[in-house]
Amino acid sequence: MKQKAFEVMSPISKSDKQIWENYIANFNNFSININNSKKNLVKKKSFSTNKLSPFRKEKKNIPDGIIDLHGYRLQTAKIILHNYIVNAYENKIRNILIITGKGHNNTGVLKKEVPLWLNDKALINLLINYETAPNKFGGEGALLVRIKNKNKSQLI
Repeated sequence: MKQKAFEVMSPISKSDKQIWENYIANFNNFSININNSKKNLVKKKSFSTNKLSPFRKEKKNIPDGIIDLHGYRLQTAKIILHNYIVNAYENKIRNILIITGKGHNNTGVLKKEVPLWLNDKALINLLINYETAPNKFGGEGALLVRIKNKNKSQLI
């Protein structure tokens, strides 16, 4: 994670602090290594937010992979996100969590830009959908993304 030397810290609410502490406490519960072969990937269960969601419902609602874009400049974050999604698609990773952060007063640049990038024609054909993450995964500062099944996508 990159930090800017001139970045000014601002206090966060108790609610946001609890969400962040929960995230940090549970961070080791999920991981992904998209550079290894498929058989070496850590298998995790997918997540669900409601009955109508295309995300599978299982006892443990955990994303298959996580990418944290905090601290990156826009152009760098866009490239990293694009590569991550393409690699996830190629390695048949279906559910990812993209952490953008909320920004100051809920007006973060990444929070606004990432949905635009996901709708870009370079990525939209790889995705089923995306939605704001539930609070336990970052709430408004994160997105849950469902990636198409590579095997089924090639048949269409």
